[in-house]
Amino acid sequence: MTSYPTNTQRTADIAIIGGGIIGMSCAYELARQSNLRIVLFDKQNPASGTTGGTGGLICLHDMGEIYASLTLKGYARIQELRRDHNFGYTPWGALSVFYTASRFPPAPTAYEKRFGHGEKSIYQHELLETSELLRRYPWIKPEGVQGGAIYPNQGFIDPYELVELYERLAIETGRVQVHHNTPVLQIRNEGDQIKTLVTRRGAWQVGKVLNAGGPWGAKIAALAGSELALTPQRIQVCVATAFDDGLESAPLTSVPASVNDEGVWCRGELGGTLLFGQHHHTTKEGYTVDPDYVNRVNDPDYPQAVEAVHRRFWHLPKSVFLNGWCCVYGTTEDGFPIISRDTHLQNFYHTVGMNGHGMTCHAGVAQATAALMLHDRTTIDMSDVMGKPAELDFSVLNAGRFVEGKLLNFELL
Repeated sequence: MTSYPTNTQRTADIAIIGGGIIGMSCAYELARQSNLRIVLFDKQNPASGTTGGTGGLICLHDMGEIYASLTLKGYARIQELRRDHNFGYTPWGALSVFYTASRFPPAPTAYEKRFGHGEKSIYQHELLETSELLRRYPWIKPEGVQGGAIYPNQGFIDPYELVELYERLAIETGRVQVHHNTPVLQIRNEGDQIKTLVTRRGAWQVGKVLNAGGPWGAKIAALAGSELALTPQRIQVCVATAFDDGLESAPLTSVPASVNDEGVWCRGELGGTLLFGQHHHTTKEGYTVDPDYVNRVNDPDYPQAVEAVHRRFWHLPKSVFLNGWCCVYGTTEDGFPIISRDTHLQNFYHTVGMNGHGMTCHAGVAQATAALMLHDRTTIDMSDVMGKPAELDFSVLNAGRFVEGKLLNFELL
């Protein structure tokens, strides 16, 4: 981290509020695409909010062209970081198990047809007959199982390692300053422009401001006198001691049942534990919290509720289900992010509302943010991951769509 500047030096062309995966990857993207002076403020330490509490999953989000495109960008970036910076990635895969009510073998989706070719594709997969599935994953109970599909190139990363790498790369450009434990306390406007950010350690004169505050995004917008249709929601993660049953690694897997009417993902963790995390794609009643005053541990009955459901489908007789942690997601009504100029302030931008998909989609989101802030453009080039000339139009992710009644819909292809 750089030393703190004097009063006469506290100016920046772009100020970023929030040091999670979105804020830090945007800092890197903006710096490598411009010669502008960039400063990033995090109220605590980078990745100490939502980013650090996620499962770090790099997996498929193909609920339409926007999410599929952002997934391809994110996966490509992880492979680039592995190659160029020896970044850690654990490709334990993602496993779909098909039970009696499901069709097996499944029909390929539109995106599998388009992108599932080649050994390195995130869509690449192998179909498993029941006997082979149970041989590879013996903790799965055989009742009702028809077969499975393993996607070996999906996996997980360490969120702290990823944010630390982006911070280092951003600073190495010579154009980025990162200030830890430096909350933005006030935003001062003149007309339709933000002029000054007042932080714990003084005031900064700024050109453009990016709100990358995750679930704090609406609070940051309010500091500038603006409103943002973003809702912070509490998400629980509990842990099972699968190593007690001799389980050393496990792919991302789910079961065909809910836990308290909520979807749950499960992935193996280094050391032989299993992580079980809540997930819903859109803002859901009953989960809204203030991110500054949230219970950071599981509800008392949550690990037992997860255990009761998963023991119906998995054979883990010795594993103990334990309290884990909670984090807060920034969610939107339609389940899509906000990548947009503010509806009132000309030099204020928002990149928030990842709805739990930010770890996979971060690189495409950062590229979209850079296109918008640097070039006033709402398209990004997709040729590098599509293998042919292509663009993604993200103008529909504007902040005003909620008031205008132009909500987006998932396209399950």
